[in-house]
Amino acid sequence: MFFIISKILAFTIKPSFWILLLLITSLINKKKRKRYLIYSFFTFYIFSNDFIFKEITKIWEEPQVSITTLTKQYEAGILLGGFSEYDYLTKRHNFKKEADRLIYTVQLYNNGIIKKIVISGGNGMLINNKYKEAETIRDFLVQNNINTNDILIESKSRNTKENALETAKILDAKNEYILITSAVHMKRSQLCFKNAGLQTIPFTVDNVMTYKSRNIERILLPRAKTLESWEELIHEVIGYYIYKISW
Repeated sequence: MFFIISKILAFTIKPSFWILLLLITSLINKKKRKRYLIYSFFTFYIFSNDFIFKEITKIWEEPQVSITTLTKQYEAGILLGGFSEYDYLTKRHNFKKEADRLIYTVQLYNNGIIKKIVISGGNGMLINNKYKEAETIRDFLVQNNINTNDILIESKSRNTKENALETAKILDAKNEYILITSAVHMKRSQLCFKNAGLQTIPFTVDNVMTYKSRNIERILLPRAKTLESWEELIHEVIGYYIYKISW
């Protein structure tokens, strides 16, 4: 039930949903049409402004750390899924922007910082099509010369809370692990893994740009892609506090 509610909530928090709702309201309510059109314009501008989004996101994100600062070896790195889709016809992955998670996990492994790779991720779709991300990524890593004995998977989880609970079943709580996920997702992830009884060191990837751009287009002009980025940030903030209250 919680999984279904979270999916419904994820839909209703989209800025695009509220912009559409305001526009529809302006069509229905003729007396206040101008007011609702103004509301919709400002909502669109704020949530499509890349400069505003990135300045706010930097406050929420966990900062990046250099691999050179990791001076000890860890038993494993926990790689959180949600960064790929799989085409069963061509037997190839379609990687998303979060694929940094996989790239840096391999680098941590090749540099000897982590002994093993733990892939956590099942199927987060409301309608399950039997796809298990952890299984296909394991096969991908093996095909790219990662020792199969150094890969552990859990493929039951559908969300971050289940990532933590299912991973805790296959790892020793006495050890400390590196947690690899997107910077915007790290706060919620660490909260879940802490509550599940695992000690983790954050290794963030996919951060927003870390420098201040003076590009006038970025500061003034709207960007459709930024609307989607806001949805991810709002989802993470709400998810973090829901888990913090309800765990």
